[in-house]
Amino acid sequence: MKLKATTHIQNSVEQCEKALAEVEQLITGLDDNTLNTQEADEKWSILQCLKHLSIANKIYVENIKKAHQKYPQEPEETYSSHWKGDYFTKMISPKDTGEVKNSMKTMKSMDPANALNASETIEEFFSTHRELAELIRRSENYSLNKVKVPTALGPLVKLRLGDAFRFLLGHLDRHVLQLKRIKAAVV
Repeated sequence: MKLKATTHIQNSVEQCEKALAEVEQLITGLDDNTLNTQEADEKWSILQCLKHLSIANKIYVENIKKAHQKYPQEPEETYSSHWKGDYFTKMISPKDTGEVKNSMKTMKSMDPANALNASETIEEFFSTHRELAELIRRSENYSLNKVKVPTALGPLVKLRLGDAFRFLLGHLDRHVLQLKRIKAAVV
């Protein structure tokens, strides 16, 4: 995939903000008990889903910050995805139809606790994702192709900065769909 870097950044920020607005709408008016109610045995609650996103995306927020410090500010006009970024994004993102075909086991380090404090979990989620949106905006000053971001799998597996955004937002979209499903089951 090839497109103008500024277009990719703008689209990524808009996708992130749209997901945050959807989450806010989904959780508005729900009490702590409902937010902590699991969809089914061995399934997550709304708060567990939000906590998972916070845990996972904090890793990337920190890695993107470090990449911004490590690499020079040399923006490029065009962003070109790499096969690895395409693979990771396709693996994590919902299909165009909105369905999630491949269920994935969460890494132990990103598995949320069972009972969570609603206000803390919600604040952490929005804080982390607003920071992510801001980092995406600031990335207009960097090469989306040359800057490499380590994944949650460790420093040996890196994605191009532009691919990291696609992966993170695919992951976010995947869990927004999960939140809708959980809400339908528990409300």
